[in-house]
Amino acid sequence: MLEAAIGKMRGGGYKATPQRTAVLRALAEEQHQSLEEIRARCPGVGLVTVYRTLDLLGELGIVRRLDLGDGARYEMAEDHHHHAICESCGDISEFEKCPLDPTLLPLEASDFEVRSHSLEVYGRCAACR
Repeated sequence: MLEAAIGKMRGGGYKATPQRTAVLRALAEEQHQSLEEIRARCPGVGLVTVYRTLDLLGELGIVRRLDLGDGARYEMAEDHHHHAICESCGDISEFEKCPLDPTLLPLEASDFEVRSHSLEVYGRCAACR
């Protein structure tokens, strides 16, 4: 996974600097991380560099930025999945079966090409009900 992300970065014309690689390693350790969690995993990388690296990785399609109700979170964009978020405890679970058919979106008239999408479902988990 990490090697593929580095290859995609290089394929986009960007260098795999030690700082960018450190941010990638931090992202690969756990899904749905906040900026603070990523930063804690790579303390030798400056805050501005972390921000810029996340922006770059997002533009390249390597990382997804999510807003799950408690601020921005980041995850590797290796597969297509969606999120169920507990509004009580904040637990995040993933599901892969996608109920959204992009061809049914009312975008034909606007000449809009769908490249990706995300879906977040909010409710209460079994432990919080």
